[in-house]
Amino acid sequence: MELSEVYEIFFPKIYNYIFYRVLHKQIAEDLVSVVFLKVAEKFDTFKPDRGSVSAWIFKIAENTLNDYFRSPRAILISFDDLPANETPKLDFDEQTMLIKNETRQELYGALSKLDERTRDIISQKYFLEKTLRQIADEKGMNEKTVSTIHNRGLASLRKAVGDGVKL
Repeated sequence: MELSEVYEIFFPKIYNYIFYRVLHKQIAEDLVSVVFLKVAEKFDTFKPDRGSVSAWIFKIAENTLNDYFRSPRAILISFDDLPANETPKLDFDEQTMLIKNETRQELYGALSKLDERTRDIISQKYFLEKTLRQIADEKGMNEKTVSTIHNRGLASLRKAVGDGVKL
């Protein structure tokens, strides 16, 4: 798989995953830039026998988010250092247009009212497709606690936007 294919396939997924964690367009854009710069820098070191491209990229995204939340400084990055034929075409506006439909705006508003821990668990469950057990193990939490946080978060989202929203 070429870097440009990886970018085309994973950009919307990474953007949404990060956006719904930070709930801020400019920060999401900066963090997505960091993720794809790391992907571009390390693409030739990716080992398919160690796991899927999807898992690898989402782990980079997750680590980038963790770094962001631990650091008080903003993360800004430029693709200017990449060769011209490898520079991805970022279309942040196209991605944020997806958020402009009414249901997504309601979901955005509901997510912004959740605490960071709940948003993190929901994001990992639905964007990273992790099981609640995997999330609990990684966070050093009891699986029942993670399940309770997850279920309460979903209940809060459903109450705010209705049962018709697919998460």
